[in-house]
Amino acid sequence: MKKSLIFLSFCLLSGLGQTQTLLSLQDALSLAMEQNFSIALVKNEQNVARINNSFGAAGMLPTINGTVNQDNQVTNTKQTFLNGNENNRDGAKSRSLNAAVEMSWTLFNGMKMFATKAKLEEFEAMGNLKLRMQMEQVVLRVSKAYYEAVLSKAQVKSAEKFMAISKKRIEVAKAKVETGKSAKSEWLKAQVYYNADYANYMRLVTQYENSKLGLNQLMTQQLNYTFEVMDSIEPKDMLQLEALKKSGLENNTGIQMAKRNLDIYQLGIKEINAERLPSLVVRSGYNYNTSNSEAGFLQSARNNGYHYGAGLSWNLYNGNDVNRRSSLAKIGEKTGTYVYKDSLLRFELNLQQAYNVYKTNLELWHFEESNLEIAKQNYEIAAEQYGQGIISMNDLREAELIYLQNVDRLLLSKFNAKVSELELLRLSGSLG
Repeated sequence: MKKSLIFLSFCLLSGLGQTQTLLSLQDALSLAMEQNFSIALVKNEQNVARINNSFGAAGMLPTINGTVNQDNQVTNTKQTFLNGNENNRDGAKSRSLNAAVEMSWTLFNGMKMFATKAKLEEFEAMGNLKLRMQMEQVVLRVSKAYYEAVLSKAQVKSAEKFMAISKKRIEVAKAKVETGKSAKSEWLKAQVYYNADYANYMRLVTQYENSKLGLNQLMTQQLNYTFEVMDSIEPKDMLQLEALKKSGLENNTGIQMAKRNLDIYQLGIKEINAERLPSLVVRSGYNYNTSNSEAGFLQSARNNGYHYGAGLSWNLYNGNDVNRRSSLAKIGEKTGTYVYKDSLLRFELNLQQAYNVYKTNLELWHFEESNLEIAKQNYEIAAEQYGQGIISMNDLREAELIYLQNVDRLLLSKFNAKVSELELLRLSGSLG
């Protein structure tokens, strides 16, 4: 059984002992940005909006059409003229060729084309914001997963330290038993404590390996991609609420998207109202026609030339369709206004709540730092008293567990402070 435990331990820990790539957070983010599927999908949508944002799609450019038609006929003809002459032909062939180039250009349509172009620009800007929002989500998820791996690694190192202490205590207890200074139960108890520390260590190692697998998935890497993360987490202790709020009102992607949506609704109203005004279209073209016939009055004919002109159209009445669509567009504008105002309120609420969590986590971080020093001194005193025979091994173990728990709480408080910091940066539009 003992040999099996040793072999299992070797299998789990062999990865930690090997030289592996040291992966920084920036490296992890770069890998995620390069190959993340959700970002690639949003980029496709962004490209569609960018391509659609053109003068041609807005109706500002002319249209030019060219046509060529060739027609061939074979007919039987029987003609009798007033003077009595006849013209009878069987299998008479005729050919005609028509070619034309037509240009049409709308010079004025109630400024609708300008509203349409502005709306296309808003759609492109919206596509950029969607990409930015998706990238922020990826940055947040990858950063959190990375710091979870850093936390797990630190917990493994902490467990290693306390396992070494337990192992040393076994040696001391064994020496006491051999010299007759202690009962054998003291030695066995030390072994029980060591086994508990070892089991905890094994669980933490597995947790660390699994956290790296999760990070691999977010980076879209193969599961066998091996690496090591950094050793520590350092939260920032300087973020100010007012500065975050000012930055968020200008850069928060949710607020900007709501504002762009409202602008799109307003431009849609302009597009519809433009239909109440007349449209001016200029046209020009060139025509070429030729024909040949073996029967009939004309043996051959050819016409060619150009034409030009302008046309004015005005939709005087279309069953109140413009009014209907204008009313619906105004309702949409109201909806966009409500969404925009709600996004401002939710931003302030989320920011204040996130900042409260951030401040609490910072306070807990600094509290656990000072508390750890007390727990460490308490353990050192207990270890000295145990060596002098003043306290029992149970008392020493209790002091050791208190010390270990404080170490874990400090690590977790730093992790929580960093995660809450990331959320604040995301809300303020400063993440990445």
